[in-house]
Amino acid sequence: MINKLINVIRHEPVFSNVAEGTHAGQVTRMLESDITTRHLLGKIGSASTQVDLADAGDAPLGVITDCGEAGDYVNVSLPGSVDSTLLMIASEAISAGEDVYTAASGKVQDRPLVAGTYYQIGRALTDAAGDGDVLEVEPVSPRKTVVMDAFSGSSIVDFLALSTTYEKAPDKIIMLSE
Repeated sequence: MINKLINVIRHEPVFSNVAEGTHAGQVTRMLESDITTRHLLGKIGSASTQVDLADAGDAPLGVITDCGEAGDYVNVSLPGSVDSTLLMIASEAISAGEDVYTAASGKVQDRPLVAGTYYQIGRALTDAAGDGDVLEVEPVSPRKTVVMDAFSGSSIVDFLALSTTYEKAPDKIIMLSE
């Protein structure tokens, strides 16, 4: 403590190790690009010390709770270890009680209706009226979810499609209906 005070008096820099050790539900990361909206999902950037906006198919690191310009340090709440609910930004209307999944531009959506890979990130506790609305979410550790097109009716084709999907090692599979 005394050394810190002496350094401040001498106008020498005082450093803090924000990225080392263990963290209680939140980490500090450097923004890889400008973010003008709070509560968007972020993914690990081009370096492990950076964060960038997550898209629908990206594994999210957590919720970026700050705004900033590229190079700024921001807080990222980790859904699997934070001990509170989190605010997130909806990409569409979402009803309370619905599971929420990754969507484009760091937003969340309810059950995806297009085949692809997504990540379940929690359950909505409040309603969102539409794109850009803030909703409260009970977070979970991101669960890789593969959404498949409806079965074709051919057992061989459908078996091969399921086998290919299982090779992607998802936590959950959603089959679209016709």
